[in-house]
Amino acid sequence: MKNMKPARKIEYDGEHKDDSILIGNFGDVDFIARGDFELSGMIYSKQTVTFTVLGKGVIKFHGVCHKLIIHLVKGDCVLDLNELESHEVSCVSLRDNSRTFIGPTRIINRANLQDEAILKYNGNPRILNYTISGSSRIEAVETAGESKVA
Repeated sequence: MKNMKPARKIEYDGEHKDDSILIGNFGDVDFIARGDFELSGMIYSKQTVTFTVLGKGVIKFHGVCHKLIIHLVKGDCVLDLNELESHEVSCVSLRDNSRTFIGPTRIINRANLQDEAILKYNGNPRILNYTISGSSRIEAVETAGESKVA
């Protein structure tokens, strides 16, 4: 039986500015940001990285990740993962006026959007399950004048 390690937690609560965050290949990671933030860094992981974002600000990461779970993005915030390559992405709950940008991926397994949330993706992933309510929308990132809306 596989030895299961608990997920490592990286948590920012309150007002924070950090541009040197590194998430390496040391097991699953739970990244939590609450409050007013401006965070960025790189991810190089063959494991799962989970994001929970509540508040106001910008979070930007680049790199490679096997599985990306965006548990909750709520508030007036931007989660920019446009330069993060992944195999699979799940968006459990995107709410309020949040904007989420997803980089190249094969599968968007789940996308639940409410209120005025926006999910933008790169490439041509398979979108398996999605729910859109309110004025929210799912869009492909425009390249050379093209725009796709799901």
